[in-house]
Amino acid sequence: MLKFHEIFLTFFYCGKAKKAPGTVGSFASVIFWLFFTKFFFDQNISLETQNIFWGFFLISAFFYGCYASPIYAKKFDQIDHGSIVLDEVVGQILALQFTFFLLHENYFSEPELIAAHLFLCFIFFRFFDIVKPSFIGYCDRHFKNGFGVMFDDLVCGIVVAGIGGILILFF
Repeated sequence: MLKFHEIFLTFFYCGKAKKAPGTVGSFASVIFWLFFTKFFFDQNISLETQNIFWGFFLISAFFYGCYASPIYAKKFDQIDHGSIVLDEVVGQILALQFTFFLLHENYFSEPELIAAHLFLCFIFFRFFDIVKPSFIGYCDRHFKNGFGVMFDDLVCGIVVAGIGGILILFF
């Protein structure tokens, strides 16, 4: 069972990267999200169905991470071990899907839009995840359990989605 937790919490071993495992996990989640989103587009799957899929994925991954991260982290004697990147995956995909919801109409016909969207969501998410300003930092410092491991990155994703939404609406 510990191996199962390791596979998912490290997002298929992305968290085992020697340098910047959180960044590697975030980047892998961008590719993961883009792959599935393109597949959904090619199959003419409605945006509502996509949102249900990603919502189910995010909720499941969040609660699984809350449960499994303390079990897996026991072997490191550290609750938020750097190899656990499922939290980055949840936050990054949340930001991507929310902003995609606002951009989806011409998304795959405009390569510049795709590149800008992916790049800005990734950069903003990594910035807030590393700097941890305000409430994000509070969550990281005060919740020393599985919920805390997952929650600060969920909040980062919400903040990036909000910033992205504002940028999309005004530009």
